[in-house]
Amino acid sequence: MIGQGSIGRRHAAIVVALGHDATSYDPAPAGETPAGVETAASLEEALERADAAVIASPSSVHAAQARQAIDRGVPVLVEKPLTTDAARAAELEWLARERGVLLAVAMNLRHHPGVRALRELLAQDAVGRVLRAAAWCGSWLPGWRPGTDYRTSYSASARLGGGVLLDVAIHELDYLLWLLGPAAAVTAVSRHVSSLGLDDVDDVAIIALELRSGAVAHVTVDYFDRSYHRGCRIVGGRATAHWSWERERVTVRGGEPGAETSHERAVPADVAPAYRRQMERFLGAISGAGGAPGAGGSVDGVVGAREAREVLAVIDAVASSSRQGRRVAIAPQVELRAAVDSDSGRLLAWRNDPDTRRWSRSQDEVSAQEHQRWLERVLSDPGVLQWIAEADGVSVGQIRLTREPPDAAELHVTVAPEARGRGLGTELIVEAAARGLADTTVHRLIAHVKSDNEPSCRAFARAGFELQGGDETGLLRLERQRCG
Repeated sequence: MIGQGSIGRRHAAIVVALGHDATSYDPAPAGETPAGVETAASLEEALERADAAVIASPSSVHAAQARQAIDRGVPVLVEKPLTTDAARAAELEWLARERGVLLAVAMNLRHHPGVRALRELLAQDAVGRVLRAAAWCGSWLPGWRPGTDYRTSYSASARLGGGVLLDVAIHELDYLLWLLGPAAAVTAVSRHVSSLGLDDVDDVAIIALELRSGAVAHVTVDYFDRSYHRGCRIVGGRATAHWSWERERVTVRGGEPGAETSHERAVPADVAPAYRRQMERFLGAISGAGGAPGAGGSVDGVVGAREAREVLAVIDAVASSSRQGRRVAIAPQVELRAAVDSDSGRLLAWRNDPDTRRWSRSQDEVSAQEHQRWLERVLSDPGVLQWIAEADGVSVGQIRLTREPPDAAELHVTVAPEARGRGLGTELIVEAAARGLADTTVHRLIAHVKSDNEPSCRAFARAGFELQGGDETGLLRLERQRCG
């Protein structure tokens, strides 16, 4: 058990209650260690004797600590958020996949009877085709942890990964996407507006989602509502389903005018059973593991890294939309396959596209013969990985990773001309970086971008690359270090 704040102590007590031995590590525990839990002197000592790990430390160190567990082959459950951005989540996802280690994320509301009741109604087609949805949570941050100063908590610190988006909205966004499918675009406002003294984090967010299904959704969260309220409404072509945390009810109303129907179902608000079920599913997935548990999808009811990454991509888009004051498209996740000789034609067409040549080091058009010789060299070089990126079964770009011993690799990315304008540049970079940094010999990635290529600069920045200088030709050098 890494981290012994309030949520870490809750997890530790559940593990002990389920009959397991527990060891905790926290450099500055916020409270008394639960009965039956041993303590370790360091993170390394705690992991050395572990069959599984739970990370409940501040969000800003989740990525580094999760990597340490995965590198040791220890299955890990990470408290939400998995990391503070989608790029780091992708890196952990691929690391776990390569090591064959279960990487799960604690999203306890998926086990809450209110959310599960909504999922059952959708599975039964009780509301019909979903047209609109809303989810909300308002609460008073100073009242969360009685006896402590909320201003010293991770919730109040951007440095520790706090703020209402990563702290609260992540729950509503996670279960909405679980219920209704992926998001296609976001328009949002995320601000600090209260007098709570949270100057470097947001305390309210208003989020409009366009879903790939064609439905729309609305999410509102805040830190300053003194009357705790939480719930979800799903409006369909046949009926409306409404979950109310306060009333502890799920209500379904439907029917035609004059023949309306209505029924209710009790759903207790108590979250303690949801936390226990979550831990039971995680431990059950370890003991009965099969297949490829590190692949990121749900395993035996466990929320995987791939789903956590999808939610973080939405949160990244929310933050970007709020900063820029515009609608932000959310690219579909891409799959990478190794390039083969038959890809020569498409690669040549992408390379000779006028916009591609404009931003390349060499702006000369490449002949078919020259290109074929280049591709043969690349495909035969063990130090080069050449991929074709596909989204929804369509080729959307190419990625090349060239190893630079002893510990680096250079990344080259091209988005297909017909796929531009969909936010795929960042997604291609994120996916390639995740694959590259899963290699034990690669500790950092390098990219070179022309200084006036603003879209590429933004895409690399969103994927976690930082400026490390430039040269007299106008090329910027960008680098990203692996987490941990």
